[in-house]
Amino acid sequence: MDIKSITMEIEEKVIEIRRHLHSNPELSLQEYNTTEYIYNMLKDTNIELQKCSSGTGIIGILNGRGKGPTLGIRADIDALPIVEETELSFASKNQGVMHACGHDVHTSVLIGTAIVLDRLKDSFNGTIKFIFQPAEETMQGAKYMIDEGVLKNPDLDHIICLHTWPFTDAGKIGVRHGAIMASANRFEIEVYGTGGHAAHPHKSVDAIPIAAQIVSSLQQIVSRKLSPIDSAVLTIGQIHGGTADNIIAKKVTISGTVRTLKTEVSENIKQSMEEISQNIAKAFNGDAKVNYYPGSPPVINDKQMVDLLAEVVTENLGESCLEYLEEPSLGGEDFAFYLQHVNGMLFRLGTRNELEASQRGLHNPGIIFDEKAISTGIITMSSFAVRYLNR
Repeated sequence: MDIKSITMEIEEKVIEIRRHLHSNPELSLQEYNTTEYIYNMLKDTNIELQKCSSGTGIIGILNGRGKGPTLGIRADIDALPIVEETELSFASKNQGVMHACGHDVHTSVLIGTAIVLDRLKDSFNGTIKFIFQPAEETMQGAKYMIDEGVLKNPDLDHIICLHTWPFTDAGKIGVRHGAIMASANRFEIEVYGTGGHAAHPHKSVDAIPIAAQIVSSLQQIVSRKLSPIDSAVLTIGQIHGGTADNIIAKKVTISGTVRTLKTEVSENIKQSMEEISQNIAKAFNGDAKVNYYPGSPPVINDKQMVDLLAEVVTENLGESCLEYLEEPSLGGEDFAFYLQHVNGMLFRLGTRNELEASQRGLHNPGIIFDEKAISTGIITMSSFAVRYLNR
């Protein structure tokens, strides 16, 4: 049987797998039941399965008929701390936790791909590593899997993954050369005054107006400090300060995120944040400390891998099912940590249909992913793996 035939044969089963995963989501590094479920779904195959030392995450190794390269295929398995609002019959049973980013789709696609390739193991050379990774949402999982040795024994030659995309129609695959997702960095600015009585502001240093000036000025970094060609987002998500109405605040904390497509742009933003914050605070006789926490780097796709995928999609699904994405996303993905060690590619799996709920953004409590995308993902992943390994 060929890839399409096997996919159609197992489609109903894989949809059931997806619905089970959606109903039973688990947060980052708590995916114990998810890990056990994945293991049970694949334990009767020829794939050598190894659970990670923490009990979350699985690595599966499938050898083909002869020697060849090693391809890693990764899916993230964790969910988000979100109260689901979809009213699906298989909605989350775990109150306050939801697969709102589509990781249940990612995982079910990889399980389906593993089943397909297991049946076809005598039709390709080399080795496939199936990587079911925990904790993508907290940007911890990829580093953890690397520490677990996922890149070694045998060494990966390339690695790929997919991500759901509610802005592309279900049944289509979105590809992009170069940068496709951004670096995701977090910052926290501590602004210090002296505090004092609200009736006597002239006798103290108030941290709140200092923080307000800093917030206003930070917005000009992207518009006035960076080249218009460089994409970046600087979002302030939280401000906390003060203890009472009649007390001048001694400390204010400002925190948020910085997203860029180039590491050097992120460094420039960090330097500008420090200069602006410290100089404004000093001008008002206060002080400011900037804590910058680098997250995942940008996801930069390998051109040859993208071109190969485009060929595979055109041949197996049709030219109309291939969509070249004009713009990258400024969302972050810890898949980028693998790409610091080995070349690879992330592509988009369209999940949109005519329903408004399918067109909502990722992390929305009411988003519904079109399950038509699952078979598309399996056919694409499986066909790409066979073509890559038999080049």
